[in-house]
Amino acid sequence: MSKTLNLKVRYYRALPTDAAGHEDQTLKLPIDEVAIVGLHCWNIGLPDGPPIDPQYVAGCGWPEAQVESGRIMVEVIRPAMDIARDAGMAVCHIEPDEFDQYYPQVPSRRSPEHDEHRRSLRRRTDRWAVERSGEMEMIEARSGSENAAGSPTRRMKRAEVVAPIGDEPLVFYTTQLDDYLQDRGVKTIIYTGFATDMCIINSEGGALPMVKAGYRCVLMRDATIGVETPDSFPERLATRYGIHRFEINVGFSTTFEDFKNAVGSAA
Repeated sequence: MSKTLNLKVRYYRALPTDAAGHEDQTLKLPIDEVAIVGLHCWNIGLPDGPPIDPQYVAGCGWPEAQVESGRIMVEVIRPAMDIARDAGMAVCHIEPDEFDQYYPQVPSRRSPEHDEHRRSLRRRTDRWAVERSGEMEMIEARSGSENAAGSPTRRMKRAEVVAPIGDEPLVFYTTQLDDYLQDRGVKTIIYTGFATDMCIINSEGGALPMVKAGYRCVLMRDATIGVETPDSFPERLATRYGIHRFEINVGFSTTFEDFKNAVGSAA
């Protein structure tokens, strides 16, 4: 019989709207039905990755947030993954399919065999296939496009400190993650990674697509940071907003300490 994880979580109660606020709860979760996920854990600024370059906005944004994401991977995400491994919990890894050059064993929609399928999905007017110019180029230049030739984004990959170990899966897409979790009988996903206000919620394998697929999703709120500017970083505005959205519209949140204590008590 599987051991039970008594995990302290919270969510934001939206109703009634004139008395909204946080609610605390304890989820009773069979350990073998729980997976921990590290999403978009990039190595910019870490020993195995490209250095932070103040000429580019990359990864979690400005240097302050990028340094913090590195600290979080080393001090929170990796220890959380190791705790999960020791407990026999599934550990999964998600990256964008732009990383398919590093992981040729992972099926990618960008591969040549998918070209014809992509062409068949193109909008009839080809409005979105035209060469971009004008306003979009101006906005990208002003905001520091991550796709610029010299950007660290062009050279980043998954950080070694949170890389898969053994047969742990690394996937690009929601369907790939779902297939793995279905085979394992997983029903609850604990998310770590980046960025709180963007990919954690909406990307391939992110929490909102997985909630729609029927999973319970929990965000480890000290294992993530949003895309912060120098102005927003002191108050973690993007991070707090992303956590708030998660707790309202997606699922629950917890902390590394509560996760560690729950696993320790179950063991």
